[in-house]
Amino acid sequence: MSELDLISEEIINAISQHQTTGYIYVAGLALVAYDTLLSFSQEITYIWKRKKSMITILYLFIRYSIIFNMFIRVFHLSNMHITIAR
Repeated sequence: MSELDLISEEIINAISQHQTTGYIYVAGLALVAYDTLLSFSQEITYIWKRKKSMITILYLFIRYSIIFNMFIRVFHLSNMHITIAR
């Protein structure tokens, strides 16, 4: 195998891993969105309607920062363009 073949194989592996990572993030985002939709009515009852405390603020921050972070990562992965310099 020549050096060019090895480099080509490494590039193909990198692109495949990038694509797999994107699929995993999209699947994770779908699961988190599904969980959020299922439990949103309970969240309104038990979190949003109660007196705000440090625990409720921490809960909301952690819950929605995870969703925000996943959206940012999926957006970043979907807009990444791979260029090969010659």
